[in-house]
Parts: sequence; C-alpha cells; structure tokens
Amino acid sequence: MEFIRIYCIDTSALINMKVLYPQDIFPSLWRNLESLINQGRLISPQEVLEELRKKDDELRKWGEAHKSMFKKLDANQLEKVRDILGRFPDLIDPQKTTPDADPFIIALAMCEEQQRTLWEERRIVVSEEKPATPGGRPKIPDVCTYYGITHIPLTELFRKENWKL
Repeated sequence: MEFIRIYCIDTSALINMKVLYPQDIFPSLWRNLESLINQGRLISPQEVLEELRKKDDELRKWGEAHKSMFKKLDANQLEKVRDILGRFPDLIDPQKTTPDADPFIIALAMCEEQQRTLWEERRIVVSEEKPATPGGRPKIPDVCTYYGITHIPLTELFRKENWKL
C-alpha cells in the first residue's frame, strides 16, 4: 500500500531552506514546497510562524504568505504538549521569551497521525536537529524516537518526494 506523507516542518528546516536553497537560485524547490502546502501535506504549528516573525526577512514574508500551513493549537495538541514536556522537560529552553515550537511540532504530528483517513497516511517531522549527545538536552529526534514518529532532515524530504534540481 502506498503511503500519503504529511510533513510537519520545524523552523530549523525552513531556515536551512532559506540559507542553503535561496528562492532566487532554487525556485523549483520553493514551488514544490508550495505544492505540498496546497495539497495539505506540509504543515507546521502556529508557534513556528511566531519564530519566523522574530526576523524581518524573506522567510518571515514567505511564512506570512503561506499562513494556511500553520495550524492553531487545539485541546488535543495541548494535551500532547503537556505529555511531551512531562517526559522531556529539558526539550524547551526556559529562557526563551516566546513559546519554543519543538514540543508543538511533535504534538501536531502525533495528533495528525491519530486522524488517519481512508488512505494510509504517515506523519513525518522534518527538522535539522541532530539527536542529543549523551547527557545533553533532548532534541526533536530523541522525542520523535520515543513516541515512534519518523524524523528526517530537509534533504530526506526532497528524496522522499523525488525532487531533483
């Protein structure tokens, strides 16, 4: 059976997209991202947009132009965020002045996974974070592994979608 992949993308992956694959040099990659957004296959929590709003640059403008991909927090997601932070309190940085998006990204992927449709779907978290070093603060990949959620870097999204430059 073929899976329909839904990608829940982190701020780090969007920043790498901007830095490594600028829109003026790689417009087809950005069009591909927009196609995933239009298909409802590229999503992110509202907290990622808030992180993008911290800088006045083209990525913030891009995010504002694609608000439909940023999902508002609901009660089910909030319950998942509480569970994640109960198990992994060091996932967030308590010094940050705005909500840290990491637990919200994982919670969104978990909640979306519970809402499978007639077709088999798989939710995948996309971020550029690496697993924590031994004894270090947990990172998105560590928490995804704990909850059985697939985690991939941006380039693996390109491979899974068979995007070529």
